[in-house]
Formats: sequence, structure tokens, C-alpha cells
Amino acid sequence: MEELLAVHSLLHLIFHRNKNQHHRTKWWKWLSMLKRATADLAQAEPSAMEAQKQHLAAHIIPRCYVAFSTVVADNQFSTLGVVLLAALARLSKITGISQEMKKRSTTSKARNPASAVIQEDLGERIRRVEDVSLPSVPPSALPPPNKAGPEEKSTKDRSALKSAKKTKKKKNAIDDLFSSLL
Repeated sequence: MEELLAVHSLLHLIFHRNKNQHHRTKWWKWLSMLKRATADLAQAEPSAMEAQKQHLAAHIIPRCYVAFSTVVADNQFSTLGVVLLAALARLSKITGISQEMKKRSTTSKARNPASAVIQEDLGERIRRVEDVSLPSVPPSALPPPNKAGPEEKSTKDRSALKSAKKTKKKKNAIDDLFSSLL
């Protein structure tokens, strides 16, 4: 019970310290739900405690794990994410949920061994189309290559480009302020 209260106080301190900065992020909802669930579990009577543990194991802890993993993946707040994952692991160990999850995973693998081996879809083989012979064109029928490179453009083209670049911009008050600097 004391360990459960320690986890709750840690979650409460994280919640209180980071509320203003992170309250709009997606993972914050799961931190809030985890904090409330640990408070409820710490104050619950022994008869209702098992139902709350089942709710934690089935719904809250797996989703919190996914949400807190995204915080770890974000390099900016990775230390906060590691602390959240550590608190989640500590909570699951205290409540015995980690033991139940291990038992469930081993029993589900033992029940359904055929689903463990899934063959990868390799698709269909596609044959290449044979090269179709094109009618040959004599070299004299082709147009002569343009020997003038991109640097050697006509003077008309150059003057058109210059006039397009030199279009005057409308000047405003800010341009007048900074014109003396140029």
C-alpha cells in the first residue's frame, strides 16, 4: 500500500509540475487517467481492488505504455518519458499486473501456435515484355543537334529577361527606412 502511494505521489508531482506545458498533448490524458486510477486503487477497499486491477490491466496500462513511449521517442522530453515508463512499470509490478500479462501471453501462444507462423505474401511474378523493334530512321532524317549551348542565347532573349527582372516594386515606409543602409 505504501509503494502504491509512492507511485501516486510521483505521478501527482509530475502532473502538477508539467500541467501548464503539456496539458494539450495526447499523452497527457493518459497520465491524468493513470494518476486518478492509482489514487482510486490506493483508497479502494479490498473487495473492489480486484476489479480496479483488472481495469488497469485491460485498459489503462497498455494505452499508457503506448502514449508514454511516444514521449520517449520525442527527443525533447525523453527523460520525462523514461520517468513515466518507470512509474508505469513500478505500478504494474506492485499490483501484480505484470505477472498476469506474462501468463496471458504464454497461454495465448500455447493455444494458437498456427497463428504464430505467418507466411509473407510474395506477390505474383511479372514477366518483362520483349523489346519491340522500332523502325529504323536514317541519321539524315533527324534534325541537326543544336550546337548553341544555354549560354549562347540571342540578345532578344537576354533583354527580355533583364526587363522582367527590373520591374519596379512599390515602395512602402519600411523600404524608405532601410534604403539608406544599402
